Amino acid sequence: MSLRNPARVRRARTLSRFVGAVVGMVLGVMYGLFILSNSTGVLTDNRSVALAAVLAAGVAGAAALALAGPLLSVEPFLWLERTLEEAPAAQVVGATAGLLVALLVSALVAVLLAPLPWGLGVLVSLCVACVLVYVGVRAGSRRREVLTEVFARRGAAHETADHLAPLDGQPVLLDTSVLIDGRIVDVAAAGFMPGRLLIPSFVLEELQRVADSGDPVRRAKGRRGLDIVDELRNGSDVVCEVIDIEFPGRTEVDSQLVKLARLRSAALMTQDYNLTRLAQVEGVRVLNLNTLANAVKPIVASGETMTIAVVKEGKEPHQGVGYLEDGTMVVVENGRHHLDETLLVTVTSVLQTAAGRMIFAVYDEPDAPRAARASRQPRAARVAQR
Repeated sequence: MSLRNPARVRRARTLSRFVGAVVGMVLGVMYGLFILSNSTGVLTDNRSVALAAVLAAGVAGAAALALAGPLLSVEPFLWLERTLEEAPAAQVVGATAGLLVALLVSALVAVLLAPLPWGLGVLVSLCVACVLVYVGVRAGSRRREVLTEVFARRGAAHETADHLAPLDGQPVLLDTSVLIDGRIVDVAAAGFMPGRLLIPSFVLEELQRVADSGDPVRRAKGRRGLDIVDELRNGSDVVCEVIDIEFPGRTEVDSQLVKLARLRSAALMTQDYNLTRLAQVEGVRVLNLNTLANAVKPIVASGETMTIAVVKEGKEPHQGVGYLEDGTMVVVENGRHHLDETLLVTVTSVLQTAAGRMIFAVYDEPDAPRAARASRQPRAARVAQR
């Protein structure tokens, strides 16, 4: 039975109600006959009343089990299927190991408590078994990292120098914006991804919709994202896995990504501001390539010299604007009249904003008088000299 086939689920619920009604009718009639055999008075003296009582007990039993049939059979199966599908493999293995240990301990306890009189041994053993099974499954699923570490060490012991095992850190879920951006390929090739990359099927569907868009720009972005997926899956720098999973009742890709990240204990890599805020509220670790790019940018200190090509005029008089290779804007005082020239400038200050860094520099014209150069210096530099 699959969660993606509602017709089969409806048929299973109908069948469970029918079987529950039949079983409930039989149990109700048996219970009515038991009551009649142990009672005296009107129920036993009048055959019509006795028959009505038996039928009433049967109808009550049929109605009760017809309503409870899906709750006792189909719903637990659907819950188990959904849990096994969404839970990480390590959690399933840990829960199974905890269940086996709990059953073994329960069997030993039952042997020790069997001599107790009046059936107390069986009753106490059942209670102890229920408690141990619950504790074992919970402990095993929560301590799954220990089992993963043990198996990872055993697997690493069999690896040779020519075939290194893939790094097994925290998995990382990729958002559509990251795949369209494409820098994840270079980050993975540089070895900065300690865990496997996870790409949900609903993210691929969103990429496909973007690739089929009528807008040429969006269509190009979608095709680029699909090319990045192929490059990640076929590359040897990192393990990339496509997860075929859906969450019933959830249509938004952002909410599905956050839920999947929590289920898999994974980090979420995105460049979407709203998704970043949602993930942070839900307690999911967020990785942002823009933040990483800003962190590894070379730091330029005041007083250092650098070469910059002036490509356009600035907003203020005597200002020119140039750009570094990583896109950082450099505002050059006294550079307005040197368009399309490469100048040797001196850095005066560095401004860090939410959009990135902005560098202010000054160009000392060799043929200009000293007083004129001083008058064209930035206001901040003139104030500092005073």
